[in-house]
Amino acid sequence: MDRFVGRAAELRRLEYAWRDTARGRLVAVTGPAGVGKTRLCEEASDRARAAGLQVVWGRCWSDGGAPALWPWQPLLADLCGARTAGLLSPEAETVDPERFSRFQAVSNALARAVEHTPTMLVIDDLHAADPAAQLLTRFVAKARLPLALVVTLRYPVTGLGDEALPIVLRPFDPSETRDYLVTHGVERLEAPLTDTIHRLTDGSPLFLRRLIALGAADFAGGLREAIDQSFSQLAPGTARLLAMSAILGDSVSSAEAAALLDVQAAQVIDTVECAVQAGLVTTAGTDSFEYSHDLVRRVALSRLTAAELLDANARAVDIVSHSARKAHHAINAAPRSAADAERAITVCRSAAATMVRRFSYEQAASLLAQAAEFGQPSAGLLLEWADAVLASGRLAEARVLFDRAADAARDEGDPVLYAHTALGLGGIWLNERRDQLERHRMLGAQRKALAELPEPEVTLRCRLELRLAAELVYSGGPVAEVVKAVDEIRQLNDDRALAEALSLCHHALLTPEHVHERLAIAQELMSVAAAAGIDILAVQGLCWQTVDLFHLGDPRAERSLAELRNRLDVLDIRSVRFIVTALDVMLLLRAGRLEEAEEQAARCLALGNEVGDADAVAYYGAHVLAIRWLQGRGGELVDLAEEMAGSPTLIEAEFTFRATVAHLAADAGRHDQARSTLARLTAGGLDALPQSSTWLSGMLAIVEASASLGDAHVARQAYDLLLPFAELPTMPSLGVVCFGSTERTLGLAATTFGDLDLAAEHLRRAVAANLRLGNRPMTAVAKADLATVLRRRGDHRAAEELLDSAVSDATVMGMRQRAKAWAAGRTSRHVAMRRRDNRWLVGFPGREVLVEDLIGLRHLARLLAHPDVPISAVDLAHGGAEPAAGQSILDDRARAAYTARAHEIAEEIPDAEPARAEQLRRELDALAAELDATTGLGGRSRTFTGPAERARTSVRKAIKRAVDVIRAVDPEVAAVLDSTISTGYQCVYTPDR
Repeated sequence: MDRFVGRAAELRRLEYAWRDTARGRLVAVTGPAGVGKTRLCEEASDRARAAGLQVVWGRCWSDGGAPALWPWQPLLADLCGARTAGLLSPEAETVDPERFSRFQAVSNALARAVEHTPTMLVIDDLHAADPAAQLLTRFVAKARLPLALVVTLRYPVTGLGDEALPIVLRPFDPSETRDYLVTHGVERLEAPLTDTIHRLTDGSPLFLRRLIALGAADFAGGLREAIDQSFSQLAPGTARLLAMSAILGDSVSSAEAAALLDVQAAQVIDTVECAVQAGLVTTAGTDSFEYSHDLVRRVALSRLTAAELLDANARAVDIVSHSARKAHHAINAAPRSAADAERAITVCRSAAATMVRRFSYEQAASLLAQAAEFGQPSAGLLLEWADAVLASGRLAEARVLFDRAADAARDEGDPVLYAHTALGLGGIWLNERRDQLERHRMLGAQRKALAELPEPEVTLRCRLELRLAAELVYSGGPVAEVVKAVDEIRQLNDDRALAEALSLCHHALLTPEHVHERLAIAQELMSVAAAAGIDILAVQGLCWQTVDLFHLGDPRAERSLAELRNRLDVLDIRSVRFIVTALDVMLLLRAGRLEEAEEQAARCLALGNEVGDADAVAYYGAHVLAIRWLQGRGGELVDLAEEMAGSPTLIEAEFTFRATVAHLAADAGRHDQARSTLARLTAGGLDALPQSSTWLSGMLAIVEASASLGDAHVARQAYDLLLPFAELPTMPSLGVVCFGSTERTLGLAATTFGDLDLAAEHLRRAVAANLRLGNRPMTAVAKADLATVLRRRGDHRAAEELLDSAVSDATVMGMRQRAKAWAAGRTSRHVAMRRRDNRWLVGFPGREVLVEDLIGLRHLARLLAHPDVPISAVDLAHGGAEPAAGQSILDDRARAAYTARAHEIAEEIPDAEPARAEQLRRELDALAAELDATTGLGGRSRTFTGPAERARTSVRKAIKRAVDVIRAVDPEVAAVLDSTISTGYQCVYTPDR
């Protein structure tokens, strides 16, 4: 090994990791080929061993053909023994066949193996590993085992975790280049020459090493040319051995190389020694040799002609033993002849079957895709390819492949194969085919397959019958037929068929009335699928359980979601990851983080489109509609909702988007459109609207619309239908949006048909339920709704407190339009006043301002203390004291005469005839009016200079001055006073009801 130069900081970071193995450390060393990643880790390994650590290496196979999950098998064998390595074999019987269970068993075995032995585990070239091996590495890294896990990569691999300690290697700088040359005996170089070497080598340690091996005088060009010169200096037999052996990979077995060249193994061992001296290969014994770098092996390959490469790969198929390596060489040899191509297909299908048994679905799909390029693929090959793609969670791609497989099976006249492809046409969910022509074609294919299926195929027949029954639920078919079909499959004792049946049955029952029984089905599905080793259905069961718990408002939902994330770290089933991403949007909405939710919704849409999920656009529409509605901007999206309501991809039972059009149109003031839409929806009665996974959300939209339009009849119908589901949150489809507790919908309906006491009960429960759900926006909405009801009942103080809280919370969450509307409604509240020493506290409960004493404030305090009671300006101005005298309007003599006549009339009226009595009453009224107009406080005569007029003017000015002082510190309180205080000869405070 060459002497180590530089990289002091990088070594310190690695040392930090291996000296702290107890906490579990992950280090990712990244950089381009030849930059020295492997050499850095070798140096760190030597130092770790010297410090007493156990160090184990695993090297990934960079040229294809590696066994599934390589290099974990030899790593586990070294650390834990062959029994643990065997956990990755499909034949292992000590653990569930599901991939997650096996990965967990591997992690547990590793934990036991390193518990008392400080260990450093190095995986070189992780970027070259197959997806399953990368997933296992990610799983072990996230388990935080007590070891230092170091991986080298040319580029980052996603999902290793935020805890990874990154070390990014760059090429040497000029001074490091000079140090490297000096350390390796190249001295007395002048600075210009050193700089030239640095520029030509780009500071690549590999290039510098090759330069030193060649000698400076022989250095003439790029790295490839330098390596080629080394080959030119070898004996022809040695060069040919290295070139032919290069097809076998980075590390070559001496026995395999000998078989390939048809020579004795001893001859290979002797020949390789010359290549070791040239620095082109290394050996760790006589059994094998390894190219010093992948670039060296590629230069070796380039020395073979095309014909030699084809022949060598064809021979290698018979030499190597592992199925994946056989497939790799068979593919490379396929262009040689039709027979070779046919053999490549056979070998690839066999290798892919092994990969599927070992949970490497992605690798199997890739291999089968290559096999399909050799001529017209058979129905069997296409079906296997489609199954592998589906198991990887790539729905759109799988649908296309199942279509091709079905066509091929029909052409081949194989009814059993055709039945399998017809089942695959449906995908993993129900109602995946939203285009009506495609859906009818799929259902037609499944019916045809069922009709043509041979009698002995009982299990296949039951699976087809269940699939058809479940699909028809989305066209209004009975759920009972699905449950019956599940019971029949249960009698077959076939775990694979039962797991599939349970998943489809769960999907068919995705309505509020079945939410409790669905949870039991999801849990049984998880158990059955795990026992049968069907990863995608086991994860689907966990996904269903998570959704069910959210639909129940169960606090265990988020824990189940965390477990689902962990499973996806291992399995990376993208179709389910899309659902998790949609749930993430919902959780951000519930937390009131609306801007983040909108960003996440865009990412969710991108993933859904990539996966090919039929609901990707609908989920995005639901996310955006929910966000805008919470922001108080729902009216902006009426046209979008109308467009989505008219989408041909919506199922017949789906009415939620049409109800949303009515709701948003009413909010936007487009009442004619709202009434028309609502009338069409409710023409047959609300009980005629079919239940679906979005039924609660659709009913919420109908109630919102009826509330805006004042339609008590519709609100009453909706209330009766919704009452059995009061305890459930309103969450459409797979829980992608949460509109809070259904109690709020019931409260809104009760408000609309006028039962305010009932409405208040529901809305109080809605506030409490939304708090339990952690749904901050809907808690604020329910508080505002409750405040409206309490105000109508006359409980103003409680209403004000609720509205204060709702406005404050909405403002923080960015629900600005709602906050503004609620705040505007808040201006109709009562204002309270109380003295504090020589000042006044004025404002709303919980929000008061302190102002200095003024005469006008005393007038206001008296008026506010007597709502709806007129008080004369004179009384306010003088507080009941006698005003200064002035010239009387009516003298005492005239007043006495008026009074005497009034007494006479009053005595005469009881005995007078009706006509006469009416005449007397009119005369008495006239006298009374005259006396009243000329009489002031205490029965005193009113004067021409009149205290009433002076009082009216002074009181008006004093009150205005006081309100202006309040306005300077709290305009909202002043606005309330402006609208509720009337001044004049009579002053009155009239609170808004």
